[in-house]
Amino acid sequence: MQPLLLALVLSGILLAGCRSERWELPAALGGSFSRTHNYARSAAEPPQLVFSSLIAHTDSSGCIQPPLPLSSQRLVVATADGSLVAISGTEPLWTFRFPAGAFAAAALAADTATLYAVGSDGMLYALSFEGSERWRQPLFQSIAKGGGPYIHPLPLRDGVVVGDVSGRILCFSSTGELRWEHRRGFPIDRLPAADAHGTIVLVVRSSEETGADSLVLIEATGHQRWARALMQTRVSCSPVFGQKLLFVGGVRSAGEPTPVLHAFSEAGELLWSQVLPAVPRWISVDDSNRVYVVVHSSGIGEPISGVLAYDKAGNRLWSWYLRATITTPFLLFRKAGFVLASEANGALGAYTLELSTGTLQQTTSLEEAPPLLLQPAVAPDGSIVIGWSSRLGLLRFGEHPWRWLF
Repeated sequence: MQPLLLALVLSGILLAGCRSERWELPAALGGSFSRTHNYARSAAEPPQLVFSSLIAHTDSSGCIQPPLPLSSQRLVVATADGSLVAISGTEPLWTFRFPAGAFAAAALAADTATLYAVGSDGMLYALSFEGSERWRQPLFQSIAKGGGPYIHPLPLRDGVVVGDVSGRILCFSSTGELRWEHRRGFPIDRLPAADAHGTIVLVVRSSEETGADSLVLIEATGHQRWARALMQTRVSCSPVFGQKLLFVGGVRSAGEPTPVLHAFSEAGELLWSQVLPAVPRWISVDDSNRVYVVVHSSGIGEPISGVLAYDKAGNRLWSWYLRATITTPFLLFRKAGFVLASEANGALGAYTLELSTGTLQQTTSLEEAPPLLLQPAVAPDGSIVIGWSSRLGLLRFGEHPWRWLF
């Protein structure tokens, strides 16, 4: 009986280790579909164990875009020398090479079955999760000929939205069919956002130094629902959707420059505004419309950054400051949040804060880490993955790899 029992246990472990899971929604920059930086469904707290691994591959150049998790076990990285490499653990699974001289010129994105990459040659590439090319579309002027920058793609459930900062926006189905196209008269920000229904918000840049940037809301059908000018305000970070709310941060130039945070309704009505102590760099929103803003001031001497928490009515809940430069959005888990920050001497650290109070729970030094591309991704199991920038490698905040066997 014992050999049979042992065989059953080993079979169960193997099946658990081989389990297949992907995002419930499409994945984009940072691992989150709508770029809310909210991973409450993944884990209660960010993991604390740190693993750093060199990836053995013929293309040993560093990561040029943040990793894109397709599952907790599999992710795709884009290298400086023009490869897309799928990795499971530390093992390469497949490689896709861009045409000679081309590379991924924007973050990768994926819907429920297709991986998308915008090449520096102005081409949109669509790949299967096994690395085979499905189709490509020539869309933009190449970077070598003065094209770009391109926006970071927004995946839908079945398709993707791409564009360049000149103001051209296109939506494709997963089969390569053009669904709709917009041409704005002014440049747009590289980081549009989307909600779970495919509604998209763009930041359109004003041509005037003291002019008003605008928000444009586009429905999944391509129809423009509304546009709103932010009087004498420059948007300084990507807008973020909450539950039937839209949050945006910037600097108002009337009189003394004043950092501000705005909350809008679905209809574009301004509901409330709050003056911030420093320029907002990232906004994160949880499932209850609590807003967490990363602010930064270079000031005189040492830089100062902070995380500020507000409730859905705009009341400040807590604030936490650090004499360093916070280099990432505030990544939200159910009970705690996570940021990376760099001190004036270059020392890099990870900080975990309790969400309810803003109390610092843990600090992890990353002084021994190799040079990193400081744009983290979050996998479906809650692990945080950062690409090396100097060579092909990954730094992961995660649980012990053996957890996948149980």
